[in-house]
Amino acid sequence: MYKLIQPKFDLNINGMKFLGRGPKASGRGMGWSRNEDIIYKCVNCGSEMLASHNDYWNCECGAIHLDFDAGRFGSKYGDENILVYKKNVQTENNLNLGNKRKSFLNKKNEKIFKTKN
Repeated sequence: MYKLIQPKFDLNINGMKFLGRGPKASGRGMGWSRNEDIIYKCVNCGSEMLASHNDYWNCECGAIHLDFDAGRFGSKYGDENILVYKKNVQTENNLNLGNKRKSFLNKKNEKIFKTKN
């Protein structure tokens, strides 16, 4: 059994929800999710990887590794030392709503201030 490492950085990531540690937190039971809305973060160095990453990958400290061809993913500190995040749907919806509102106002302003040639 590996020792749980406490991160030396803030767990919050803007627009993301912290789900927990290890593969169970990713929603796939004992396996790792490859969902494009999931991010894995090294508890030691803080490097982040999209779950949908399609190539070899190592975090900055070398603890987490993805061997894409062999289908292996994990941490030398144990899988429970991989932090799991998911896009916060509420934040994304709020951003989309704000962008739609800006777009609407820009179109309205274009009509009001349209220059006559």
